[in-house]
This record gives sequence, structure tokens and C-alpha cells, in this order.
Amino acid sequence: MNDIHVSNKELLRFATAVFSATGMSTSDAGTVAEVLVWANERGIDSHGVMRIPTYLTEIKKGKCNPTAQPLTRRLLPATFMLDCNRAPGPVCMMRAAEIAIEVTEKFGVGVGLLSDPHHLGAIGRYAQWVAERGYAALVVLAGLPFMAYHGAKVASIGTSPIAIGVPGPLPEDAPLLLDMATSVTSSGRIRQAAVEGKQIPEGVAIDAQGKPTTDASQAAAVLPLGGAKGSGLSIMFECLTGILASTPIIATLGGISGAKAPIQNAMIIVLNITNFRSLADYRRDIQRLKQVVKSLPRRGGFSELLLPGERGDREAVLRRSIGIPLPIKLWTELDSLAQELGVSRLRAL
Repeated sequence: MNDIHVSNKELLRFATAVFSATGMSTSDAGTVAEVLVWANERGIDSHGVMRIPTYLTEIKKGKCNPTAQPLTRRLLPATFMLDCNRAPGPVCMMRAAEIAIEVTEKFGVGVGLLSDPHHLGAIGRYAQWVAERGYAALVVLAGLPFMAYHGAKVASIGTSPIAIGVPGPLPEDAPLLLDMATSVTSSGRIRQAAVEGKQIPEGVAIDAQGKPTTDASQAAAVLPLGGAKGSGLSIMFECLTGILASTPIIATLGGISGAKAPIQNAMIIVLNITNFRSLADYRRDIQRLKQVVKSLPRRGGFSELLLPGERGDREAVLRRSIGIPLPIKLWTELDSLAQELGVSRLRAL
């Protein structure tokens, strides 16, 4: 038996209790826990509860302030900024999503900039959350240099993801959701493979000498998606987030270090669809779009054409039924943390 299965509700209960034990309010702890469990449900385990030990370590080191709250600064009518002061990332981004919807109701668009939050988790959660409420969302993030700039042999830019969410054909339907890194794979997946002792595919990462490697434990930098295209996107996301927010990451690598160095910045853009056209008509055309894609002739080896977010939606349905698989090593680590923090231990299915 390689994995231990845990229900999503039990995992949410456990993660909330763990973060509450650090001094977070129950509400904030629940927000962080929900974003992590959401990632696990959709099969994005690299951004799920395997992050708990790292988050706790960074809280101890002062890289995350569990009790901090983002400070909202209203700028021009449709724009705002959150000075996050290293508050828990999901707390900051959920606050930004709420404010962006409020702003877009008045002005048709809401643009928010997040300065210096702690790790935001899987940013697809926020785009999905906005789209579930009938709006369109675009989220971009810039972070620490885990990816090699195209042609460089060292980690030099972030894997800077982008997420886009739009409403589904019906209010009860899942949104169309794109959530992708600008690297061939996320640095979290490399880290996960290293922990699990698994090989990584060719063309994904390079080692400390800049040579290709399939050994996750030797991977020093991931490679950009599409070469110059991926690294170009990453650089531009840094320009639109950290540099714009006055908390740059890449530009100041030589000047700031330790707990004070920014680790992530982000931008969220929310569009009020009804400002442009009827939401019902928009949903109707989303349905038509889906039908067109599904009916396209398929190449050999493809049994079905999937739309953005569809694979994750199906995985979430499955895992809510059979439970979320946790590697035994992670289960043991979480069990030790539970005893250390004095919270109820995880219960397997």
C-alpha cells in the first residue's frame, strides 16, 4: 500500500486545526486549508497539504506572519492594492477577489495588485471562485527564481503561473479554468517527485551544471515552457506584479535576503461580463464553444478532447468519493506535526 486515503472533509478539518495552532484566526486558517485541499482534490498534490510542513517552518522563521492582515489601499476608481505584509497568501488573494468583484460591480472591471504575500497556493482556485459567481477572472503571479531563463544554466526567474476562469454554460456548471505555470512543470511537482523518489521526464529540468537531468533530487532549475515564450511571460509577469508593487523579486536578488526578501507578488483582474453583454447570452455561447471543441475530429491516440479545467473537475469528483491519497511519508510527517501541535490526528478512510 503506497498511499493512505483521507476524506476531503477530514483533511480540511486537520489543516484548519494545524494553522489555528499557529495563531491564525479560525476563519483565516480555514481559508488556507481550503485552498490546499482544493489543490489535492484536483490532483495538484504539489500545491496541496504537502505544503503544510513548509508553511509551518516558514512561520517559525518569520517568512510568514500567521496573524497579519492585508492592508487595502484604494487607488483610482477601478484599482486597488493590498499591502500584504507577509500575511497568509490565500487570505490575501481571497480578500483581493472579494474586493475585485465589489469594484467591478461599480466600474465594469476591477484590478488589484498584491504586494508581498506569503505563498498563494494554486492560483486556479481564485480564478475559479470568481468565475463561479458569474464574472471572468485573470490572475498572474511572480515568485522566486526556480526556473532558468531561456538559454541560462541557472535558476533565474519564477515559474510565474497564470490562471483564467470564465463562467460555465449554467450557474451550476463548473467554470472553464486554465491554471498553468510558465515552466514545463511547476517547481512544486519537482519537489514532490524528489520527496517520493520518482524520476522526472526528460526536458523538464537541469542540474547545477546546467545539464539536463531526470533525477528530481538533482534538479537545480526547471525549464521554461516553449523556451523563450515561457521565460518571456515570466519576466513580463514580474514587471506587472513585483516591480509595479515596489516589492520586486528578480530585480533585487543581490540586495535583499532573509525573511525580509519578497517571495511572491500577484495581480488579479476581474471583468463584469454584464458590462459587455447579457450573462445568459455569454453562457449560451460558452456552451456552443464547448460543443464545437468536443465535436472536432481527433488525432490518433485521443479518445476525447478536454476543455481547460475538465480533467481537474473529474479528478475532484473521484477524490471526493474515494478520498485524497497521501504518501505514507507525508502521512507520517503530518501525524508527527499533529502530536507536536496538540491537534487531533488525521483519520484515514
